Amino acid sequence: MDTVGSEHAFVAEFFGTDEVFDNIFGKAIFHCMENLEQLLISSWDAVGCLLLLQLNQEQRDVMSARQVPLLSSFFLRVQVLVWSRLKAIMEAHLQSLVAFAPPKVAPDVHPHFVARRYSELVASFRLLRPPSVEAMLTTILRALRTEVERLLQERLARLHSSRKQQAAFLINNYELIVSTLGDRGARGEDSVHFEQMLDSIKSVFVEEQLNVDYGRMITYVKQTEPLVMQGGDTSRIDLGTMEHLLRSFHDTWKQGIESIHRDVVKSFPNFQVGMDVLKQVLTQMLLYYTRFLDLVKETYPGGAPFAQYILSIPTLMNEIKNFSRTF
Repeated sequence: MDTVGSEHAFVAEFFGTDEVFDNIFGKAIFHCMENLEQLLISSWDAVGCLLLLQLNQEQRDVMSARQVPLLSSFFLRVQVLVWSRLKAIMEAHLQSLVAFAPPKVAPDVHPHFVARRYSELVASFRLLRPPSVEAMLTTILRALRTEVERLLQERLARLHSSRKQQAAFLINNYELIVSTLGDRGARGEDSVHFEQMLDSIKSVFVEEQLNVDYGRMITYVKQTEPLVMQGGDTSRIDLGTMEHLLRSFHDTWKQGIESIHRDVVKSFPNFQVGMDVLKQVLTQMLLYYTRFLDLVKETYPGGAPFAQYILSIPTLMNEIKNFSRTF
């Protein structure tokens, strides 16, 4: 005989009807609900509420598999009660982010405590996620992500005076969120979003960092390339500036790389993040210099009169590799 079927038949035979069961256990169930309600009123433990929802769902599944429906209404009331409290707690979290008063001075570029707390909370939610409330929970997490992103970008990062510092601040915070979710095995919609934001803001930092030491060369490359592409008319090309920039790069390129290295070390306390950003900055510098040399070659097909100041690409690449290894 089927064990589950016999168990259900036994329970039905023992109690007869749901009304008999309610008459016997009604007061005990009411007492449990009353205690739960009193506990939830004073609770601000969002993860605890989610754990309770998970346990409640598992118990409902067990009783359903056993074909014992007598506690279905109890489990449903528990779910409604706990979810209502969880929703209130998360709404309070959202309001705290909206009302967060930024400091009068710019925060350090290191990760902010809000980013750490947010990433830990989201990781817990991602790992639990009871199916019964998954859709509603997704809506809450999206709203929470929006407010955290707004706080970091619009109220904290903007306290820094330069775009480079703003970008460094956001990189450190986004990386913390991404790495925490990854380390906890909780990758999902939130981590994908912040990974995209991280890649985007790294590009901003790279350009801002290069503008510090190589801004004139970068501007010259961007302004001169269209002129060369229009047919090689060198009359509109500023040849004096070309020679000056080439001489300047030849004389200061090592100091420039050292300056980039120092700035990156100060901006990124995380070794892996710093290494990744340093490689991107130096690689982009190499690309700009290569484009600059292409302009020189296009302008002087037979060889530039100041060719002795051309630094070879292999020499520059070798120095970049050395700095990348010793970060």
